[in-house]
Amino acid sequence: MNEDRPTDTTPNRPAEPPAETAPGTASGENEGVPRDGVPQEPVTVRNTLARLWSDLYGGLRGALLLRSGFEPLSSAPAGLVVLVAADLVLNLLVSLLLVGGGGNFSFSSIPYFLFYLPLFLLFGAAASGVVHRPKAITGLAAALVAFSIPIEVSHGILEWLAQWRPFEWLSDYLAAPHYYRFFGWWVAASLVFLLRLDGPGGLGRRLRLVLLFLLLVAAPLYYFQRGDLWVSKEGGNESGELSLTDEVLTAQNRLLEEQLRSLLHGRPGHSDLYFVGFAGDASQDVFLKELSATRQLFDSRFGTAGRSVLLVNNPQSATALPFATVGNLERALVRVGEVMNRDEDVLFLYLSSHGSRDQELEVNNPPLELKQVTPELLRRMLQKAGIRYKVVVVSACFSGGFIQPLQDDGSLLITAADATHESFGCGFGENYTWFGEAFVGDALRSTFSFTDAFEKSRDTIRKWEEERGETPSNPQIWAGKEIWPVLKRVQEELAQRKGR
Repeated sequence: MNEDRPTDTTPNRPAEPPAETAPGTASGENEGVPRDGVPQEPVTVRNTLARLWSDLYGGLRGALLLRSGFEPLSSAPAGLVVLVAADLVLNLLVSLLLVGGGGNFSFSSIPYFLFYLPLFLLFGAAASGVVHRPKAITGLAAALVAFSIPIEVSHGILEWLAQWRPFEWLSDYLAAPHYYRFFGWWVAASLVFLLRLDGPGGLGRRLRLVLLFLLLVAAPLYYFQRGDLWVSKEGGNESGELSLTDEVLTAQNRLLEEQLRSLLHGRPGHSDLYFVGFAGDASQDVFLKELSATRQLFDSRFGTAGRSVLLVNNPQSATALPFATVGNLERALVRVGEVMNRDEDVLFLYLSSHGSRDQELEVNNPPLELKQVTPELLRRMLQKAGIRYKVVVVSACFSGGFIQPLQDDGSLLITAADATHESFGCGFGENYTWFGEAFVGDALRSTFSFTDAFEKSRDTIRKWEEERGETPSNPQIWAGKEIWPVLKRVQEELAQRKGR
């Protein structure tokens, strides 16, 4: 690494001969200061655009961990204002490109979008005494803004690419928590910039700058992701946001307890089914609709009436059904394990939500902060419940990752996709996901065999994917050796009951 350029801070130093601003030199350097007695050019649109281009170029260099030209910390307030305005405009253009003309300008997002600016100015004020530069406040703030612009644009370009089928895999690496990789990029660029600043104090001064930056800027922004200025009309929850009113809180205190207390015990000599449904994501109604239809089908056709529990995250059902949380799911499974005949009865567990490449089933119900369901977590809950025979269905993208951790001799495992592909149908206005419609809405209405229903639904989904040109989701199935005779006995009893 080259040594930093020395900066003379002695007042009243004779002005240097005028020179053209090299690309990458921050705007505002010596701005308003006569050079050899000759004032700088007046502020014009052309000069402002030239300074902005120079700052954007410097921001790109800084984001690439190169010398940016902001090191003298001489940016004037006008240069900072222009950079902030450019940041707003670029975010608007990128989000407009992603959302399209059908979106809305979010005026309420402006103060949240600009949340970073007072933090940058506060950091500049605190750091000005450390660096001993007269324009350090706006100089530091301008550098931090400039470094963020190319990183935000890069994120937007990748989001645009993720809309095309060959690059769909990018989408899971652009949302939280992967979003913080871009935040980490900006933090790294900013720290490299701060460590390059010249001045008295040496290593101790640089460490103070780093500590101030981490405390006053990086830490607050880590917990505050700014939103876009142009948003989709379909943004947010399909049924609106959950309001934690007294009515909701009172209802939630009793809803799960009522369902668990009313569960019927297993009957000796019979193989009864117990149903537990889990609709994890509150942002789209399709999960509520799919699980409600599944429970209704199992209660009426598979004999689970009095032996079924439904957990749902959705504002519509907040006073009618217990929330789908990890804690509620564990309580439900433990209670089922207590009332069922573990040597004869079978649990049918159906989970439906969004899934990620990290094999996490999304559990989302804002403003609640909820723990996600992972294969290992689900395995531990089932072991704690002591449920011997079980059918576990996971309807989500990348859900095949649940199969290997859940394998045991008493399990039948079914997933809507393999571990590396998406499943389809979780859109606004839908009644089922594609897998839910094929498996629950169609196949299970004509057979009591879960494996036959899976084979039929897999063929149906393959046909739909071919007709619409989608990448195959590859639904998966796996069965332990001890589950077969138990499922056959359940199937026979259900068929006899229907015949009577």
